[in-house]
Parts: sequence; structure tokens; C-alpha cells
Amino acid sequence: MASVETSGPTVDDAIDAALEKLDLDEDQVDLEILSEGGDGQPAKVRATPRSEVDAALERAVSVEPGEVEWDENLATAGREIVEDLLDYMGFPGEVDVLRAGKENGTPTLAMAVVDGESMGALIGRRGETLQAFQFITQLLVNRRLGHWTRVLLDIEGYRSRRERYLKDTALRAAEKAMRYRESIELDPMIPSERRIVHLTLATHEFVTTHSEGEGDNRRVIIEPTPEYVQQHGGPVERSERGAGPGGRGGFSRGGRPGGGRGRGGYRR
Repeated sequence: MASVETSGPTVDDAIDAALEKLDLDEDQVDLEILSEGGDGQPAKVRATPRSEVDAALERAVSVEPGEVEWDENLATAGREIVEDLLDYMGFPGEVDVLRAGKENGTPTLAMAVVDGESMGALIGRRGETLQAFQFITQLLVNRRLGHWTRVLLDIEGYRSRRERYLKDTALRAAEKAMRYRESIELDPMIPSERRIVHLTLATHEFVTTHSEGEGDNRRVIIEPTPEYVQQHGGPVERSERGAGPGGRGGFSRGGRPGGGRGRGGYRR
């Protein structure tokens, strides 16, 4: 598979776009930062899939997670920057540095705000405020250290809860796509969240996924495979469907494109 070059408002966005296009995870590709962007210019990256031989060799010589070299300068910079930002915003909290060092050759800093007041305000609707907070933190870390570093920031376990929710939503949407033999359209998501959905269903036997839309309106579409539809028949007529739970449980009964959007994250 050939390499791809992608762009985005930030390096993280460009990387997520490349991984989604290749349908691979980060440890399965070699990343090259072509441009970090800024001053109105987009960030650009090149992602090249690793061969199975390279991946096997890396696994053979890899060290245990606990043996990865710790970068104290990176850890200190990240902790100080996040704590200062929290103080400035009036949300003092305790910051844990989870990882600080190179991962697959990429400087990576993972932190979590584990204790503080009114943390929900820093998470925002579907994590939008947290995403902005992480972006600002990354800019400041990069400026202090003088090189690009991937910064991952969580608040009170929000991202792990969100990941579990997205995986559950993906699986339930797959069930609906199979039951009614029609496409299920998820709500718009940021690239990293779309990738979670794609990866969750990547090995599913009866459904496929792809993304549609542009910018903030880009979303994942989950649909049954042609073989599954051929074997089980076309879309189920609405008159044949049970009353069901209506819009509860994460979906609405409205068809595309006129249907309403359920709270659970998808519609059809």
C-alpha cells in the first residue's frame, strides 16, 4: 500500500486523517511531519504503512512499556503548562503525567487532570472544550521545547469513557444495519473518534464503514455488506418493523436524509 499525504488544521488532525484514509493504527505506519502549519497554513504529514516484516521485527526487539525511557524535561514542561493554564482559568487541579518520551519515534506526552473543581466545564459538549484545551497545551509545549510533540490530555477519565461509548455505539449501529439491511449514519465526529468507529468494525463480517461529508460535518456511515443483503433480502419495510423503542437507545426511526438525529449518536 502506498503512502498518503494529508493535511489538517493541526498535526494531530493531519495524522488522524492519514490513519483514517489508510484504515491503520498509528503503530502500523511510519509518520513524517512535512509541515507543522501555523500562520493560516495547514499542517501536513506523510504516512507510510509498515510491512509485515518490519512490524514483526519491531515486535521482536520492542521493550516492555515500563522500560521506555522517561523524558523528565518533557514531563515537567507538560505538568507546569497544564497546571498554569488551570490556575489562569480558575480551575486549579492536580495533573498526572502518564507517559513522557518517544513512542514509535514520535515524542509523546500523555497527561490527565485527576482532581479539580467543575471539570465538566473543561470537557464541554462531546469533549469540544477538552479538545481545544489539548490543542493550546500542545502549542505551548511545542514552543517551550522547540519541536513538535504529540500531546494527549484527559480530564477525569473522559476519553476512556468516550471511547467505550463510541465502540458501543458502533456495535449497536452495526446491529441495526444488519437487522434492517440499510445504512446507518452516525453523528459528526472529529477524526480520532471516527477512527475508533472504523477500527471497532474493521473486522466485522457483515458490515463496512466509510466517512462522508466535509469538515465539522464529516461522519461515519455503517452499512451491511452486499453479500449480507443478498443473503437476507433488501431493506425491511417500515410497516414490518416492530414498534421498538422509538428514538430511545441511541437512534431515531427517521430515514435518511429526513430523519431526526437520536441522542445516542446515530440515525438512519
